[in-house]
Amino acid sequence: MKVWDLHCDTLNELRYAEKAGAPKSFLHNDLHIDLEKLQKGDYMLQCFAAFVNLADKTPGADPLVTALEEIDIFKRMMAQYPDKIAPVYTAADIRKNAAAGKISAMLTIEEGGCCKGSLGVLRRMYELGVRMMTLTWNHRNHLAAPAFDADADVAVAFDDETGGLTELGRDFIAELEEKRIILDVSHLSDRGFFELAEASHRPFIASHSNARAVHNVPRNLTDDMIRTIARKGGIIGLNYYSDFIGGEGGFAQLARHASHIARIGGSEVLALGSDFDGIPNNPLIPDCKSVPCFTDHLERAGFSFDEIDGIMGKNAISFLSENL
Repeated sequence: MKVWDLHCDTLNELRYAEKAGAPKSFLHNDLHIDLEKLQKGDYMLQCFAAFVNLADKTPGADPLVTALEEIDIFKRMMAQYPDKIAPVYTAADIRKNAAAGKISAMLTIEEGGCCKGSLGVLRRMYELGVRMMTLTWNHRNHLAAPAFDADADVAVAFDDETGGLTELGRDFIAELEEKRIILDVSHLSDRGFFELAEASHRPFIASHSNARAVHNVPRNLTDDMIRTIARKGGIIGLNYYSDFIGGEGGFAQLARHASHIARIGGSEVLALGSDFDGIPNNPLIPDCKSVPCFTDHLERAGFSFDEIDGIMGKNAISFLSENL
C-alpha cells in the first residue's frame, strides 16, 4: 500500500546541519526522513516544505533567503538521486515517476511570510517549483494571523479584529489559485480559515492537522472546519505530533482522529501529513519507515481496505491529480 505524505520539515533540518558545519546526507541520516527510509516505507510521494521561522534571530537571518536556501537543498537532492526520486510539478509527473519506479517529491512552503509581502516573489516561487503554501506559521505576517501566536504565546481568538486575513492575504489567495499553488490552511487562525474558505474558489487542504474534538488544541480543526474542507473538495493530512494527537501520542490514538474526521467529513477527506523533522522524536512513531504500521490501527478502528488505501495515499492522489 503506497504512502503519500503531505508535509515534512526535512529541508529545514538539512539546512540547519549545513549551517552548523555538519551536513547530513539525504540518502541516509538520523532524521525522521531520508531516502532509504522512504524506500523502506514504500512511499510514492513526499511533500518537502521550505519552512521559515520569522522569529529567527540569527545574525543576518532573512526569511526569503532561508526559503531559497531550503529550495536549493531540494534541487540538489533531486539532482543527486535522479534514478530514485524526482520532483513533481504537474499531475502527469506523478504518473511518470511512478511508472519509472521513482518516489515523487513535491516542493511546498510553510510560512507565506517568506515572500515578504511581494506577489512578484510568490510568482518566482512558482517558477522554482513550489506547488503548495501555508499563509502563516506561528507568527503574524503580512498575510494573516496564525492559530497560535508564538510572539504572544497565546491562541488567536476568533473575535480578534486582527486575527483573520489581511487585504494582501486576500490578494495572495487569488494569485495562489491563479497559479494553481494549493492553499494550505494548517497554522491559520480560526477566523482566517473561514475567511479563506469564503474567499477561495478552488479546493484547499490542511496538510498537517488533526481533529479538535478528539484533542482540544488550537492547531487542530473544528468539526465546522472539517465539514468545510470536505465540502470544498479538499483533504486533511493527519499530523503525527504527539501534542496534537493527545493520549499516548501513537498510531492508535491517531486512528481516533481519523475515525472522527471520517464521521464528520467522510473517509475520502483523509490523508497523511506527518510533520516529520518538525516535531520531536516519538518512539511510538519513530520515522517514516514505520508509517505502514498505521494500517493495522486503522483496520482495528473499523476502516475498510479501500478506505485505508485512500488514507495512506489514494485520496491524496485523487486530490493532486485534479488540482495540480
